[in-house]
Amino acid sequence: LFLMIEPISSLSISSAPSPPSSKILLLGASGFVGQEIVKQAKDRSNIELICTSTSGKDGTVAIDLTSPDAEEKVARLAKGCAGVISTVGSLSGTSLDREINAGTAAAARGAFSAGIERFVTIGNNPRVRRLSKSVAFLNDYATGKEESERVIRELFGAKACIVQPTFVYGGDEFGVSPPRVASSVGRLAEEVLGLYPLQALSRALPDSLGVPLEAPTSVESVASACLNVGLGFCEGYDVLDSKDAIAMAATSHRPRGCINEDECSIEEEEETQRRRDEIQRMLTNPVDSDGSHDPIALMEELELLRPSSTKPAYDESLNSRWSFVLSKSDVGTDILKQLQTEEGFSPLQLVFAVRDVYMKISQEQRLVEIVLESRVLGADVDVTLSTSLMPMSYDDENDGVLFVERFEGVRLGGIELPLPNSWRGSRYLEITYLDG
Repeated sequence: LFLMIEPISSLSISSAPSPPSSKILLLGASGFVGQEIVKQAKDRSNIELICTSTSGKDGTVAIDLTSPDAEEKVARLAKGCAGVISTVGSLSGTSLDREINAGTAAAARGAFSAGIERFVTIGNNPRVRRLSKSVAFLNDYATGKEESERVIRELFGAKACIVQPTFVYGGDEFGVSPPRVASSVGRLAEEVLGLYPLQALSRALPDSLGVPLEAPTSVESVASACLNVGLGFCEGYDVLDSKDAIAMAATSHRPRGCINEDECSIEEEEETQRRRDEIQRMLTNPVDSDGSHDPIALMEELELLRPSSTKPAYDESLNSRWSFVLSKSDVGTDILKQLQTEEGFSPLQLVFAVRDVYMKISQEQRLVEIVLESRVLGADVDVTLSTSLMPMSYDDENDGVLFVERFEGVRLGGIELPLPNSWRGSRYLEITYLDG
């Protein structure tokens, strides 16, 4: 059996098919998030972007949202668009912040008068907003955002979407004004601060101490979420107020396998099955391959070849013991490799060594146990991390694939460790492939 599981917060952003002649008005195209939206739109098919900036450079249309004719200009440019996305913002610590951030309200009025259905804008996580209101030099920034968001909600109702990240990282450079963290450090911070204990600690602390411990969000994820909501791929999102919610909206589900017999010929079905069998052999017997294939890449290809009817949440074969493919490079995987005896000797193994690691799913696809068969100071002790799974079935595409995973506890040598209830956090999980 082959199984592929991905936490939604760590999914790579894929190129989703776009509706024919999709057109988006992007306000603030020269900014940090705006530039990433432009990049992603070019990678997708059939997306037409009308880009604006204050300067009008690099092929953008010049619009100053604080000018008296801003509403009229937006209305004219927005005609025929599927949606409007505003990434306009200012964080200078001056009184201009309020005027510039409140200017998005004029854009919303212009878009509404043009008959636009969806309006997406960048706001702040509620904790960040509260903290900003309490800091003198950030107060104008937060007040301007609130004024524009109030108008956007009044005009567009449930078709408005406020994307509310805590901190957005990305790119190759660091910056102070506005604050920027490069991807190399941001990814590490997202992995570490996204751990259950640190999430619980962040929630328990007051905003001034807890906000710095909130996991940041990549600019790629924020940009993709804005595009998907603006194009109408994600219905029902009027606010994206957490890293996981942004990641859910950002995740584009790629077409998998043949949808029905009318769409795939017998020859295509046979070729798909032949390739599926070949990949499974390569994964099962890696010594027989030439060593040039990345197991993760093979699993991702296998995922695309799976039958579209696969719904792991309702498949009894999910209840089994599963081995891990430890090829992904992240903090947790790298530490685990250092601890595994089969990976060679590491000084860490003198204190804690891992003989084997596997996952057990049971209780009708509801209980997940990650088991580390370990040696602690020379004594054999198993460490078991337990989580529960609850299927999410809010649409046909994701029915049987998406879950909410909730951390339940840790057992050491069969003894349940006392842990605070605040550690029992949840996250979205996608089981993207199950094949026997």
